[in-house]
Order: sequence, then structure tokens, then C-alpha cells
Amino acid sequence: MTVLTPATEQLDELVRGVQGVDALYPAGSIVENALITAAREMAHRPPAASMVATEQRADGLRVTAKIGIGAAESSGDVCRRVHDAIDAQLRQSGNSPIAQIAVIVARIG
Repeated sequence: MTVLTPATEQLDELVRGVQGVDALYPAGSIVENALITAAREMAHRPPAASMVATEQRADGLRVTAKIGIGAAESSGDVCRRVHDAIDAQLRQSGNSPIAQIAVIVARIG
């Protein structure tokens, strides 16, 4: 079986389009993002533009999205919509088994 990894740029666009999401942030930790940026600069590559992180592991694909939502929104409802949108996209695209979809609310309001 061929393992397909989703284009994170597509997932970025998908998450940004979910009702209630008003910002999308890099999903990795500050240290991880700094190390990745430094390594890409040393290799003379442009910085990665994607915000949604994907990682293929033995148990399946792990996806992390870090979002900002409006103050009037229910964080639980928005997280569920983001999760469901990512899940539907991955299943429709025929990606490998999904081990985890994590949605982190980094900002409210």
C-alpha cells in the first residue's frame, strides 16, 4: 500500500475556511519551529509556509492544527468543526490510517 501524505498547504486552507477560525498558527513548539527555520536557512531553502503539522508514524498519520477563534465562538464547537473537516479531507484523499488529529486553541478573542 502506498502511503500518501497530505499537502499541508491544502490543510492550511481547509482549516482557515472553517467557521469560527480567525487565525492559524504554526503547530510546532517555538523551539521546534526555530530549529526547523534555522536548518532550512542553512540549507538555503525558503521557510516552510504551512501551519498545519503532519507526521507519519508507524501507527498512522498525526495532524496538529493550532488556531485562534473569536471571543463569541465556542472553542469546543470550533475544534470539533476543524477536526471533522481535517478527518473528512484525509479520508476522502485516501491517506494512510489516521492516528491522531489534535486541534489546539492558541487564542480566543
